[in-house]
Amino acid sequence: MNPSLTEDWGLNWYCVRAKPRAENAAAQSIKVIQGVDVFFPKTIPQRKKNATPAQALFPGYLFARFDPILNLRAVHFAHGVAYVLRRNLKPDPVDPEIIKDLRIATSVDGLLEIPDRPHQVGSEVTIIEGLFKGGNGMVTRLIPARERVKVLLEFLGRPTVIEIDENSLDFPKAHPMEVS
Repeated sequence: MNPSLTEDWGLNWYCVRAKPRAENAAAQSIKVIQGVDVFFPKTIPQRKKNATPAQALFPGYLFARFDPILNLRAVHFAHGVAYVLRRNLKPDPVDPEIIKDLRIATSVDGLLEIPDRPHQVGSEVTIIEGLFKGGNGMVTRLIPARERVKVLLEFLGRPTVIEIDENSLDFPKAHPMEVS
């Protein structure tokens, strides 16, 4: 290997691109490589009835801490890995402060709950269950005593107001790094 390419290399965090829908497989296969740590942050929706399973916080990406001189080839060819992000032919390290901040924001198992923003009249929402599942609308009224919301949506070509359980709606999310 050309010495000028490896002079900045060392034990660092690197961003790894996984193959499509293979983040979990990539994380598991990289974990078994000796001398490599994996950080795969995931997010879960907060208090929804039909909550989806944890999803990648950064879809298609995970982080691995390794020495490229010793482990780059093993990481690159691990099951589920597409490639290690590079700049000018060498792996581009991720600032350790970013990883530290992400680890502080997540639980021990790498889960981050991203709360909904405070519900407000005028918020754009997506219906996640029931007859209108997949529909988008705008909140017109909050009914906190019954945990229900009136939503304006287009139905059969006309604006229609419906009353729906707030747990059946996906409200806009707060930024994950602003979560305390």
